[in-house]
Amino acid sequence: MARMKSSDLSMSERVERAQKRRTRILWVQGLSFLVWQGAFLNTVLTHEGSLRLVDQVKLGGFVIWCAALLMLLMTGGGLFRNKAVRAILEDESTHAHRRTAITIGFWTAMVVALGLYVAAMFIPVTALEAIHGILTAGVVTPLIAFVSLERRAERHG
Repeated sequence: MARMKSSDLSMSERVERAQKRRTRILWVQGLSFLVWQGAFLNTVLTHEGSLRLVDQVKLGGFVIWCAALLMLLMTGGGLFRNKAVRAILEDESTHAHRRTAITIGFWTAMVVALGLYVAAMFIPVTALEAIHGILTAGVVTPLIAFVSLERRAERHG
C-alpha cells in the first residue's frame, strides 16, 4: 500500500498523525533521558575532585536536554506546524493533560527534594547530585504523565 503524502490527507487525519507522533516522540525522549541517567550518574557524579572537561560537557548536555524536553512538553512540539494544525492540536484536553502532568512533575520533584534533604542527614549528598535528582524527576515525570494521559484519551477517544 502506497503512503499518502501529507498534502493528500484531510485536516483531521493530519492532526491525528501529529498527535500520535508527538506522543511517540515524548515517550521515546522521556525514556531515553531516564535510561541515560544511569550512565551519567556512573561517570559524572562518582568522579572525585574537580570535573574533567568531558564531565563538564556531559553536564552541559544534561542541561540542554532538560531545557529541550521541558520546551517540548510546554509547546507540544508544534512550533513548526501551521497555525491551523497547531490550534487543533492544542485543544482543551491537551491543556488539561499538560496541567495535570506539570502538577505531577512538580510534586514528584518536591518529594525527591525532601528525600534528598533527609538522606543528606545520614550520607553526604553534593549539591550537584541533589540538583540532578530533582531535575531528572521534574523532567521525566511530567513527560511520562502527559504521554499516559494523551494515550488514554486516544484510546477512549
